[in-house]
Amino acid sequence: MRWPAVLAVAFSAAAHAGEVVRITEPETGLPSWQWSDGRAAFTFNQRLPDQTRAFFQARGFGAEEAERIAQACVFQAIIRNTATTDHVMRLDLAEWRVRPAGGEFRPLIIEPQWQKRWAARDVAQPARIAFRWSLFPTRQSFEPGDWNMGMITVGLEPGATFDLAVAWHEGEQPQERLFPGMVCAPDLAMEEL
Repeated sequence: MRWPAVLAVAFSAAAHAGEVVRITEPETGLPSWQWSDGRAAFTFNQRLPDQTRAFFQARGFGAEEAERIAQACVFQAIIRNTATTDHVMRLDLAEWRVRPAGGEFRPLIIEPQWQKRWAARDVAQPARIAFRWSLFPTRQSFEPGDWNMGMITVGLEPGATFDLAVAWHEGEQPQERLFPGMVCAPDLAMEEL
C-alpha cells in the first residue's frame, strides 16, 4: 500500500515516539492503526464486510458461513520484527484482548475456534484450509526482518468501537501495546437496505 509522503513522515515520527497512529487511506477512505518502537511494528487495516464476504465465498464458503465471518469485524494485520540485532519476537493471538466501548476485555476469535465451528457446520475441507491460510497464524516467531500478514477477527459487530491489547515477547521480555479507539468497518451493504 502506498501512503503519501506526508503521511509516511508523520507515521514515522509518531511511531518512533511510541504513539498509535490512525491513518485514513485516501483512495478507499478506510482507516488503519499503526505503531512501531523500532523493534516491532504493527499495522491493522480495516476490512469492509463486503470484502470479507466476497473473499471467503470465492474460496468455497457458502453465503451463510461467509456472512458469519463478515459480521465478526475483520482486520488485516501486518506484523514486523524491525529489530537490527539478534532479537526474536514471539506472539500468540490467544493472549490478545479486545475491549468493546463500555465493556470488559475479552479474547479475539482465533483460527482454532473458527475451525471447530466449521467442522460442526460440515464446511468443506478445501474452504477450511483456505480459511486457515487467510488468518494470521495464532502463534508465530519472527527473526529480525521477518514479517507476516493475515486477517484477525475481533468478534464485534460492524461499526463497533473497541480497544485492542496486543501482547508479544521480545526474547523473554513480555511486551504489550494498547490500540485505543479502533473501529470495526460499517456494513455498507446492510446500510443500503
